[in-house]
Amino acid sequence: MPYCPDCGVEIGNAPACPLCGARNPRSTAAAEPDCPDTNEGDHPSRRQGFLGEVTEAESLTVFEKRKIAWEVLSVAFSIAIVALSLINILVAGKLSWSLYPVSAFFFVWVVATAFLVMGETSRLRYVLAILDMPIFLLALGLFTGDMSWAWRLAVPIAIFAEIVIAGVALSVRNAKRKGLNILAFILVGAALICLGVETFIDLFAFGKISLGWSAITAIALIPIAGFLIYLHYRVAKTTNLHRLFKL
Repeated sequence: MPYCPDCGVEIGNAPACPLCGARNPRSTAAAEPDCPDTNEGDHPSRRQGFLGEVTEAESLTVFEKRKIAWEVLSVAFSIAIVALSLINILVAGKLSWSLYPVSAFFFVWVVATAFLVMGETSRLRYVLAILDMPIFLLALGLFTGDMSWAWRLAVPIAIFAEIVIAGVALSVRNAKRKGLNILAFILVGAALICLGVETFIDLFAFGKISLGWSAITAIALIPIAGFLIYLHYRVAKTTNLHRLFKL
């Protein structure tokens, strides 16, 4: 006599268990087309996602997902750019304030293109990522009619920040064992960026360097980073605390 495979109730030739509703594997009625659980193995299961219903056989690769995200972002930015430009022309009779959000959209689009479409080994990817921010700041200076702040202040800060971020990324990438040292690298990078920002501001505004808030920030962050490095490379690496502390 057939029994339910889930709850063990005797079900005979019933198409489904009357207690739990599980399908009877020995019932001929269970193979009818109108049964909701019929032929599950004959077609791939389906998933509902951002792009609609996609079968397992049609699942997208990581690159295809990135490309679709880039295309959606491009269309959305294009619509926003056209709308802002038309509104600006209709109200002011020329392009004026819309140049600022349009340039910001274009900046984000270039960054998205570099990291979503181009391969990790492409040199053009890094060239775009490096040059995008300085060019964006120079464009803002051109729109405002004053290139001095962009050329003497904004661009140097952007280039310095990119150098520090690249150094932190390389340190993280080359670390053989990742843990608290990653947070330490980030804290050191944040301290260096703060020092660089105040240095360039002082040179631009006063013509001399007089560190204040950035020095306090660095003094607070560097010891924490050093302690995290100590924990990562000394304490966390050693399993025998008696040997470590000579107990």
